[in-house]
Amino acid sequence: MVFFKLKSEKLKSGLRKILSLSLSLMLVCLCCLPPVSSKAISFTPNFEINSAAGLLINLDTGNVLYEKNADAQYMPGSLVQIMEAVIVLENCQDIHMQITCDTELIQRYQQTEFPDDLRYADIYGDDVLTVEELLYAMLLTSSCEASVMLANQFGNGSVAGFVDMMNKKAQEIGCTQTTFTNVTGIYDPAQKTTANDMAKIMQYALSLSKFITYASAASFAPTTPNTDRHNMDEWIWTHSNTMLQENTDYYTPGVKGIKTANLNQQGRNIICQGTKDGTTYLVILLAAPFNDSDDNLKFYHLEDARQLLDWAFQDFTYQTVLSENTELGQINVQNGKDADYVLVKPAKSFMTLWYDGADSNAIQQEVRLEDNISAPVEEGQKLGTVTLRYSGEELTTIDLVATTGIALSKQKYYLALAKHFPETPWLTRAIFLSVLLCAIYLALCFYAQALHRQRAKTPEPVHLKPRAAAVKKEAAKQNAKSKNSKK
Repeated sequence: MVFFKLKSEKLKSGLRKILSLSLSLMLVCLCCLPPVSSKAISFTPNFEINSAAGLLINLDTGNVLYEKNADAQYMPGSLVQIMEAVIVLENCQDIHMQITCDTELIQRYQQTEFPDDLRYADIYGDDVLTVEELLYAMLLTSSCEASVMLANQFGNGSVAGFVDMMNKKAQEIGCTQTTFTNVTGIYDPAQKTTANDMAKIMQYALSLSKFITYASAASFAPTTPNTDRHNMDEWIWTHSNTMLQENTDYYTPGVKGIKTANLNQQGRNIICQGTKDGTTYLVILLAAPFNDSDDNLKFYHLEDARQLLDWAFQDFTYQTVLSENTELGQINVQNGKDADYVLVKPAKSFMTLWYDGADSNAIQQEVRLEDNISAPVEEGQKLGTVTLRYSGEELTTIDLVATTGIALSKQKYYLALAKHFPETPWLTRAIFLSVLLCAIYLALCFYAQALHRQRAKTPEPVHLKPRAAAVKKEAAKQNAKSKNSKK
């Protein structure tokens, strides 16, 4: 019986090791799974934008408040220079390193059938500028000279090689519908992106400490001495986004005008950032038309951007959608000492930026509670989840926890064990194991008895007889010697 006890203990130990290994492997697999992202909730303003595609994002929470054709592909134009700035900032060891501009290289990229798509910053061959100054020129004015010189410098003498770096980075960031073919933003149907992909690029760019400094300056004047320039004092670059300029009709306080782009074959693009009362928004607009229906020149990209920001500034406020003190149900508890149920509530309150024109009471609560809860239950113990949805889109999922603790009643516990033992598989297992052990024990008894009988019937081996005779003969000799010595 001791033998079987040891075997059983080894078996349990082995099962525990297998179970532990399985759980560990399961956790590793779960950790390796990509994070699940839900579609952000968006609202509909009381106006229409003219841009073909657009996004309004709350940068503090990452929530998309408005979207239009966000996955439709359009040419980015000089918005490509945002990705170029990212590559330069990540590969530049000295932002004050000086670069001498190459006239032949710049002119090579100015030769195009779409010259009106290019923008200039009054940079000529043999001008000496730092990497930082070229970044200002490129981001503020969309300077094609600056973009070519930076791409050549950080592409190891190859602008095409730099474009490859841009595409690789786009894939790393998670852009699935973006392809770059040039660094100036010149017309090319193969060069395309979406509002959603540009949002990913922008949010990555904003994570680089220096980017917002360069992209949001209203104006900049280079200071690197260029003695051959007679108009050095007049060399000032002004941001192309006139929402930053107080003397324009589109001036909007709190706006940082990150980047604009114009393509005669498509329209105007703009990305800008706006902040009010501590809340920051990002606007992305693609393919706004140049003219209205009467063929009058329009700056629809600026009008759309201002409308979206004004809408966000005026009609969105932070609201508590779900309070942590809200009771969302009860769960029956078995073997509780003082209670047979426990109430549940959210583990935390949920506050979000909410559109004043949307009824927060229309938010649906999908509550999921655990079954078969047994005491003891601790206060704050997770017992389920609640998922908040609006118009079918998920807002968040929050844990539900016990509002109070419930102690275990030992009397109820043991009574429950006795009552339900016959219904459990343990009884069947115990009977099966007992029968198995009895069978093995009987088999061993029969085997031992058979072995004993076999030994009893077995004759004394022949080779032992000479040995026995020799022993008797030797004993006789010893007796004879003993008699002789007595005489």
